[in-house]
Order: sequence, then structure tokens, then C-alpha cells
Amino acid sequence: MNTEELTNKLKEYENIDMFMQDNAGAFDEDAFKKYLDGLLHCKNLNITNLALGCGISVAYAHQLFRGQKNSPRKDILLRLAFGLSLSLDETNRLLTLGGTAWLRSKIRRESIIIFCINQSLPLEKADELLHSYGLPTL
Repeated sequence: MNTEELTNKLKEYENIDMFMQDNAGAFDEDAFKKYLDGLLHCKNLNITNLALGCGISVAYAHQLFRGQKNSPRKDILLRLAFGLSLSLDETNRLLTLGGTAWLRSKIRRESIIIFCINQSLPLEKADELLHSYGLPTL
């Protein structure tokens, strides 16, 4: 069952306990971890090299990939996206599963990040562009 179907089903319930009981198998609490693992495998990387390449502590990266950190900051997720060379769609999925909002072009900083992702620019170049516009770097 996808998220939209589950949300529509939730609207039909007047009792949350019944909804939780009836739909216990529909929840995917590990979706973020599974997505990260899949990306790492597809990109043929290991956690240590990814962490070092995108400026995240190796210990913290291991916690993310073990599912021990459930709500990382958006900038951490964006660093991972650059380290994994993700597309914009993949990045937005990572952000959503990580508990943050999609990138929005109506926000100057996020427009620059979107541009960099679409141009397959490295994290360092994204930070240079952000800095040149007086915006916080990743």
C-alpha cells in the first residue's frame, strides 16, 4: 500500500487505535535506511568513503546507515546527495524519507543547490556558488 492509499484509509477511521492495529503491516519505518542502503549499493560506494567525500563524520554516517539517526538535518542529507551524485528526483526522495522538505526553486539558496544537482556539480562547487551569493554553505 502506498502513502496516498494509507492516508485515504486513515481518513475513514474515527479511532486511531483501530487504524494502527488494522494497518500495522503497512508502516515502513525503515524506508530511509533501506533507501540509503540501496543508493550506496547502486553507486558502488562504502560508508566510510562516502562520509569522507562529503564532509560528514564517519561515525555519524554509520549511525545514519544503521537507522540510528532518524531525522538528520537537511544540509546533511544534501551533502549525502552530492556525495552519491544523486539526481534531483533522488535527492528529493532522500529528503522526504529523511523527514525534511523537498528542494524548492522559490528559495534562493535551494535554487542554487538545484542548479548544482542538475549540472552534476560537486559539493565543493555548490559551496563556492552559495558562498558567492552570500548564502550559507552546505
